[in-house]
Amino acid sequence: MRTSSALLLPLALAGSTAAAAVKSSACSDLWDKAPKLLDSLEVYIARDYADGTNLTTNWSTPAYPQPVPELPAFCRFGAYIHTSNSSKVQFEVFLPHDWSGRFAVVGNGGDAGGVNFPDMWGPIKNYKMAVASTDTGHNGTSGDGTFALNGPETQIDFGHRAVHLTTVYSKAIVKAYYGKKQKSSYWIGCSSGGKQGLKELQTSPDSFDGVIAGAAAQWWTHLNAQTYRINAIVNALDSPGYLNTSDFATIGAHVLKQCDTQDGLEDGIITNPRACNPDLQQLSCDAPGANSTSCLNAEQITTMYRIWADYHKETSGEFVFPGFEHGAEGLAGFSVNGKPYGPGPDFFNYQVLNNTEVGTFSANATEMDRLIDIADKTDPGQTNAIDPNIKPYLKRGKLLTYVGLADGLIPSGSTIWYYEQVRKALGYPQDLHDSYRLFTMPGMGHCRGGPGAFNFGGPGQRPLSLGGASTSSTFDKKHDMVLAMIDWVENGVAPDVIIGAKYVGDDKRNGTLLERPHCVHPKQATYIDGDANSASSFRCEDIA
Repeated sequence: MRTSSALLLPLALAGSTAAAAVKSSACSDLWDKAPKLLDSLEVYIARDYADGTNLTTNWSTPAYPQPVPELPAFCRFGAYIHTSNSSKVQFEVFLPHDWSGRFAVVGNGGDAGGVNFPDMWGPIKNYKMAVASTDTGHNGTSGDGTFALNGPETQIDFGHRAVHLTTVYSKAIVKAYYGKKQKSSYWIGCSSGGKQGLKELQTSPDSFDGVIAGAAAQWWTHLNAQTYRINAIVNALDSPGYLNTSDFATIGAHVLKQCDTQDGLEDGIITNPRACNPDLQQLSCDAPGANSTSCLNAEQITTMYRIWADYHKETSGEFVFPGFEHGAEGLAGFSVNGKPYGPGPDFFNYQVLNNTEVGTFSANATEMDRLIDIADKTDPGQTNAIDPNIKPYLKRGKLLTYVGLADGLIPSGSTIWYYEQVRKALGYPQDLHDSYRLFTMPGMGHCRGGPGAFNFGGPGQRPLSLGGASTSSTFDKKHDMVLAMIDWVENGVAPDVIIGAKYVGDDKRNGTLLERPHCVHPKQATYIDGDANSASSFRCEDIA
C-alpha cells in the first residue's frame, strides 16, 4: 500500500528534512523514471511500505530466506540489470521516508546469491540509511558454487560487476527518489562481503567514503585452495590422522586450558593466540594415564599442527595461505571436518578447470600447486581483491577492517596479511591509521559467534525480536562500528577502540554478560584491574 503524504510529514519532522521534499507518488514514479535514467534495467517493484512492515519476499532466496521484521516506512525498489545476453544482476534499494542523507550497500557471504534482505535491516532501521544489496548475478546458497557452471559472464558478475553496477545504479535511484544525491556512502560487509568491499575500493575508489570489511575473503584463489586442501588432504576422512568434531572439541578445551590465562584472566577468551604454543603431547594415547576414548594418535596430533601451520606449496615451499589460530578449533563453526566447504572445490571444478558438468573435484597436493598457478594467472571472474595499492582510495576514503581471532572458516591471518601488504606497498613504516584501521576481536568466530564480545554494531545486525545479534550494547560511536565509521568519515575522528559485548545466551534480550574493548592492530586489550566483565577494566597496549 502506498504511503500517503499525510504520513510523510511527521516522519520528516522526526528526523531528516529529506522526506518533506518527496512526493507521495515518488516511489511508484520510479517504475517509469528509472528505465529512462539507466541502461538495461528491468524494474519489478517500486512500492511504499508502512512503518512496522514485516517483509517477506515472494520468490525463493535460499541464502537469505528469513523475513525482515520491524522495518520503518520506506520505498522498496527492485530491478534486474542485464549485463550480457546470458546474464543479469538483481538488486534492491530500500529508501526510508525518514532519511539521514546517507547511503550504504551490504555484502553477501560465501558463494551466496540472492539479495541480502536480512542485512539491509540494520542500515535502514538503525542509521536511517538508504540501503542496497545485490544477488551477485545468481540465486543460490553460500556453499554452492555451481552457479559458475558454463557461465563466464555470471562469473564476472559474481567477481565484481554486480557490486559495482548495484552501487552505481542504486545511487542514481537515490537521487531520483529524494531529488538529491547522498551526502556520504558506505560499504558494510563480512566474509565475501568484506572481499566485495575491498574489490570495489581497489577498482573504483570513488564509490564509497567509508568501507567496513570484516573477515574478508579477499584472496579468493588461495582461500579456496586452503579450504579444499585442509579438508581433503590434511584432514582427509580416510586417513589415520583424521580429526572429527569430538576430537576438535577435546583439542579446543586443551588449548584453552593452556592459553586462556596468559592474558591474566581465566575467562574463556584467548586474547593473543600467537603468544601461546600449545603442547598436544598430553593428549597422546601414549601419554601416561591417557583417556582411551578421547586421546589422539601420533598422526592426529600431526594433523592438528598442520592445520595451525601456514599453507605452503608442496613443490616449491611458496607461501599460499595462513593457518588457523590457536583457539579456533574448539568452536562449533570450525570448518575443518574432512568435507571441503563448497566454494573451494566448486571454484576449481567450474572456474579454474572449466568443467562443464556437475561433478566431484579431487586433487593431491602437487596437483593443487599447479591449479593455484592457473587460478592466479586467470583469476576467474576477476574475484581476487588483493591489490595493495589502494592509495587512490585512502586519499579520500576510510577503510575499517576487522577479524575474529577465533575465526574457524577464514583464518584471521588472512586479514592481517592484507593489511601488511598495503602497509609495505605504500611505504608506511608502521601503520596506516590515518585512513586504514584494522581491529582484531579475541574469541570471535567467523563474522560473529564464539566466547568473545562479538556484538558491536557491524554487518549482519538483527532486530531485538530475533535476538539482536551484532547490534551494539550502547548506541554510540564507542560501541557501534557503523557510528564510528560515520564519525570518522564525516567528522574526521578516527576510532581507537570499538567496545564489543557478549550477551547472555547470545540474546540481547537476556542482558549483557561482558564487554571488551577491541583495539587497533597491533595493540591488544590488557586487563588492568576491576570488574573483568567491564570494558573499563582494560587498556589497549602494544603487543609485547
